[in-house]
Amino acid sequence: MKRIKLALNLGGLDPSGTEVYGNSIYMAMNGNVNYPNAINYVTQLNSGINDLHTAITASVPNSSNTKSKVMYIEKVLNALKAHVELECNDDEAKAVSSGFALRQTSSTSPKVFNALQGQLSGSVTLESPYAGTHAAYIWEIIADPINVNVWQQLKVTNTTGTGTAGLTPGNKYWFRVKAVIRDEEQAYSDPHMVHVV
Repeated sequence: MKRIKLALNLGGLDPSGTEVYGNSIYMAMNGNVNYPNAINYVTQLNSGINDLHTAITASVPNSSNTKSKVMYIEKVLNALKAHVELECNDDEAKAVSSGFALRQTSSTSPKVFNALQGQLSGSVTLESPYAGTHAAYIWEIIADPINVNVWQQLKVTNTTGTGTAGLTPGNKYWFRVKAVIRDEEQAYSDPHMVHVV
């Protein structure tokens, strides 16, 4: 079953943009019959929007006060997004009635991925291209033949390279990787095979 994931489109917004975005979610959620248990989040969001508006339009602007109001709205929006994802029961129409957009997954794979024989017997070195700031890399392994066995998660790292040891010399293993950047998951790379020595 496809799990509904929603996007929190706050990237690159200035405080006024955050106010407008927060207000659009508030308008969609206020009185939304699909989410009767979200009233506390909706109330907190409305309060946060009002506080941010006051900070933006203050006669003597205070950037640290404005920043704290933006951070509060982001926190409430994250909690509200998680509530909607849980309560929508994977109903797409119900999910988008919240004002949040569906999160799009990237269909692009990492450009280049290398799986090479490691320096020690039974070891492999893995390398993926840099996917961006705050990226996590999910590494998977499968023993040959690829069409019979099941992919298993090898490890999750925040670096572009990793290694593994303890593999059986003489066997073939396949590896693949995908990057996760903030809320967006890339597609898995094409698998690479290593004949371990």
